[in-house]
Amino acid sequence: MQRFEPTTLRELRLSVADMYDASDDEAVHLRAANLAAVVRLTPYTMLANIGCGLLVLSSFAPDIPAGLWVWYAALMLVCLFALHAWWRTRHHAFVTASSKSVHRATAHALVLSGLWAVMTLLWFPSGTQEQQMGIATLVTGMIGAGGFVLNPLPYASLVYVLTYTLSALGALWLANKGAYASIAFLLCLYSPTVMIGSLSAWRKAAALRHAQVHARRQEQMLAVLLSDFEQNSGDALWETDVHGQLRHVSSRLQELLDLQPGEAAQNVFQLLAARHCESREQLRAAMQASRPFKGLVLSMQCRHGEVHLSVNGKSLLSDAGEWMGWRGVISDVTDKVRSNNLLRQLAHTDSLTGLTNRFMLREQLTSLLIQKQPMVLLTIDLDRFKTVNDRHGHSVGDEVLKAVAHRLLHTVADGAMVARLGGDEFAVALQTDCTVAQATAMGQSIVDALAENMQTPLRTLRVSCSVGIAISTGEALTIDDLMLQADIALYAAKDAGRGRWVLYTAELGALSRRRSTIERSLLHAIERGELALHWQPKVAIADWQVTGAEALMRWTHPVLGPISPAEFIPIAEQCGMINPLGQWALREACRVYDTGFAGLTIAVNVSSIQLRDSHFVAQLQDVLAAFQMRPQCLELELTESVFVEEAEQALGALHAIRQLGVRLALDDFGTGYSSLSYLRRFSFDTLKIDRAFVTEMLVKTDVQAIVGTMANLADTLGMCTVCEGVETEAQLNAVRVAGCDEIQGFLVSTPLPLDAFIALRRSWPNKPDKPLARLSGNAQQSA
Repeated sequence: MQRFEPTTLRELRLSVADMYDASDDEAVHLRAANLAAVVRLTPYTMLANIGCGLLVLSSFAPDIPAGLWVWYAALMLVCLFALHAWWRTRHHAFVTASSKSVHRATAHALVLSGLWAVMTLLWFPSGTQEQQMGIATLVTGMIGAGGFVLNPLPYASLVYVLTYTLSALGALWLANKGAYASIAFLLCLYSPTVMIGSLSAWRKAAALRHAQVHARRQEQMLAVLLSDFEQNSGDALWETDVHGQLRHVSSRLQELLDLQPGEAAQNVFQLLAARHCESREQLRAAMQASRPFKGLVLSMQCRHGEVHLSVNGKSLLSDAGEWMGWRGVISDVTDKVRSNNLLRQLAHTDSLTGLTNRFMLREQLTSLLIQKQPMVLLTIDLDRFKTVNDRHGHSVGDEVLKAVAHRLLHTVADGAMVARLGGDEFAVALQTDCTVAQATAMGQSIVDALAENMQTPLRTLRVSCSVGIAISTGEALTIDDLMLQADIALYAAKDAGRGRWVLYTAELGALSRRRSTIERSLLHAIERGELALHWQPKVAIADWQVTGAEALMRWTHPVLGPISPAEFIPIAEQCGMINPLGQWALREACRVYDTGFAGLTIAVNVSSIQLRDSHFVAQLQDVLAAFQMRPQCLELELTESVFVEEAEQALGALHAIRQLGVRLALDDFGTGYSSLSYLRRFSFDTLKIDRAFVTEMLVKTDVQAIVGTMANLADTLGMCTVCEGVETEAQLNAVRVAGCDEIQGFLVSTPLPLDAFIALRRSWPNKPDKPLARLSGNAQQSA
């Protein structure tokens, strides 16, 4: 029933109609409530009707008309019937009522009011003035009383009042007295007022009953929700009195607090103390603050282990505003707390080895550095660990890492923190004020421990390591500074040959800063014009003529001054700048070829990294086309390192270069990864013998034999042999005897700028006239 509080006449009519005829639950219950309100008054109303009938009889005594006795008998029957019906249902609770039952009540009201209407119409007009006064008083009173009593049933009330009113107006008209006209007018005002009042009372009563029904529904729904909340969720309601005593302890609350029989009567803080809840004082402080709180986690020991509860609460006040205790919700967050602890552990622990990870190490070292605590940090890197993964697979590599972690834990001192930084990098940190000797002894013990054979489930392996050591004596350092120092020492250990330790020193720091400066400056060296090519001639031993020149890169830094290629080229290869530098050298060499190199072959060094670039051959072709240079005049010098990684790809690139017509030279032959199989699979144009062999030829006869063998091999394969680093006439005679074709070195000339090289070539004799003596003097001056 939706129109429970109508505001217009139409809404009022629809509301009354809904109450009588609607079939929804609310209408059914509302009809029952209204019918019960009327039925409860049945004894009083019927007795009142019987009494009023006796007053009418007494007013006509002693000459009571026979018809009036018949009327009274009919009235008694109706009243007795109503009382009998009430008596049968006096203990019945009206929960629902049909539409038929309320319409039946309307019919009963019509019958009862009709009996009084008959009496009024028949005996009021002929009665004496006293009799008329008595009947009028009774009718007027019964109109008001009946309309009020029957207001829960609007149709019955309206029928009752309207029947009385019409009969009264008819009786006044039949009396035919002019004085009764004013009474009739007043009756016409009074009766509608009674009906309107009755409807208004019904409307308010209906709204009240609807509100009560809605409130009961909400209470029932709330009870269901609370019951479902406590039975099916991990939460429970808790409530205490002013003394902290638990009230309304549900089964879910008993389960969460692990309450035993009789324990619910204890103070909540006593319960928590018995369960070793250390955070109970936080709960006490929160409750004493008299402010709402939420998310307070209580960790306590129960019969089934440690339990974590999250508590929310707020003050419980009476209607008068008096504090009555606390009420709130307790949630079981045990799984959440355990998950968070596990996530925290995983976030701070390396999943493979179980060691502390980089983040936890940084966090703890940062805390110690802020406190200016002395410590020693050792960073450890496994040597050539990539080879283990490549040869044996990553599963074996993982077993090796686990074995390394286990060995480190059993090697370092007690109290040391062992961490895995990532990959094959580890670290050991020890909070102690140790000496340099103690720190280096620790580094040596780690090197020795990891150098021993490692037994994995699949095979036995030997893995060495390099160790970098950094010591902090409590000075103002950041974690990044300390780890950088250890890393610098680690790189120095690797550069020194691996399998050793290196202690960080100020000199190492200076070298690292210089390296960083070089690395940063390389990014802008080309655009700032700091690079230049110097040219070192190649001379044929047979006729002592210049046959070519090698382009050697030189860099003059605006702050550091001249930097050797032996220093900046490896840095360029590591920082990814070798491709731009190599491309610049190639373009620059081809650009200046026509300025003084006609008839010569110019050689440009190419890094193995450049050769592995899939675009290198196309870039080389573009350079040749851009400067219209004949490919036969260009020679690319490569070291044997091009075959170390991806040999097949390197061979493919070499064949593509050969197809362009560009010459190829194998530089520094005999010092690296020499393999005759590569010479068999690919025939270079030139074989350059490293200066180390030329230097030792005069003191070691076996070296002379090696150089001779190289020269014979090259001659057999159709290659030209060039000896590097020839500085004396004795060395020249030795390489000539060995059968080499050309030389390159200070005996001929140091690397020269372009203008000096052109001048040297112009002054070069067409026919050698004691060339050795003359050139030796030049070499001495150049040196």
